Amino acid sequence: MTILLTGATGFLGMELLTRAVQADSVDVVCVIRADDDAHAARRLDATLATLYGDDVPAAAASRLTAVAGHLELPGLGLGPAAAALVTERVTRIVHSAASITFDLPLDEARAVNTTGTAHVLGIARRLHALGRLERHVHVSTAYVAGRHDGTVTEEDRTIAGTPRNTYEQTKREAEVLVRDAADAGVPVVIVRPSIVVGDSRTGWTPAFNVLYWPLRALSRGLLDTVPADPAGLVDVVPVDYVADAIAHLATTPEAVRGTYHLTAGPHVSEVEDLMDMACAALDCPRPLVHPPLAEVDADGIEHEAGVFVPYFDVVSRFDDTRARAVLEPAGIACPPLGDYFGQLIAYARAARWGKDSMPRVAAAGVRS
Repeated sequence: MTILLTGATGFLGMELLTRAVQADSVDVVCVIRADDDAHAARRLDATLATLYGDDVPAAAASRLTAVAGHLELPGLGLGPAAAALVTERVTRIVHSAASITFDLPLDEARAVNTTGTAHVLGIARRLHALGRLERHVHVSTAYVAGRHDGTVTEEDRTIAGTPRNTYEQTKREAEVLVRDAADAGVPVVIVRPSIVVGDSRTGWTPAFNVLYWPLRALSRGLLDTVPADPAGLVDVVPVDYVADAIAHLATTPEAVRGTYHLTAGPHVSEVEDLMDMACAALDCPRPLVHPPLAEVDADGIEHEAGVFVPYFDVVSRFDDTRARAVLEPAGIACPPLGDYFGQLIAYARAARWGKDSMPRVAAAGVRS
């Protein structure tokens, strides 16, 4: 099995790489933004060093191939040799690359998230026409639902909630393109993760955003009031659950199709619950949780507050019945946030909230 993977240098993509290295019969062609294939190979090597430090498994060299590509270009801008490699070997696609900057101008967000998806689908359609494509996995987000009041099911194709930002809007537009391809016969799987945080076992993450900004502010004594709905739902999932789920859905011989919510399901937390966990773990006074949403005046987090605050007044519930029916028999389940929250905090402190970095493998030594 050879998988074409976009987003290999991103947080989720890196986790998918580790699972491919561990697998016995999965090769991965990584499309990496770079000037040429040699530059792409150097970027892949740097990513592997972030994961494994100086002890990169030998399987990484034999199973992972880096090619230069750009989401904004037709055919991903692949060179002739890379395009031929994709045509001859690739049988499955996992499109995990995206711009996750929430405040990009709409045209810039569309160039990556919408147009980029169209270009990946162009390759998928071509492989499908050749009879080679077995599965195309598109990584979306549960927040394509926007400001939706009520339960969002995995069957919901059109959701009318107003997008909070250009990220949500362009990811929703991308889903429309993917569903059009599915209607044309392309074997499509859509996965919708919610808020992805560090590994539930080690806490490791290279990205300290969304959930982490109020936690960091609390740890520094900068928040007396949290601008959020006390009954708001904070749907958090650890990256290991999301990566395990995507790897399974991409590689299982079972016939899987449709949309899967990679969300907390019955374990979703309310803002009040999150504050209780945070203050206990950080040993800090409990701030007031006070709607309506307001600006947060805290050193160094004003911009982040403006971007991430809307995710703390969410009232949508994401039903994950289909995902659990497929994943739980394979031993893949999302743990409750309370079971691993202490480990998230332990790693965040060890990494000084992102100021220090350590290889993923070294995070196993961090104890809560």
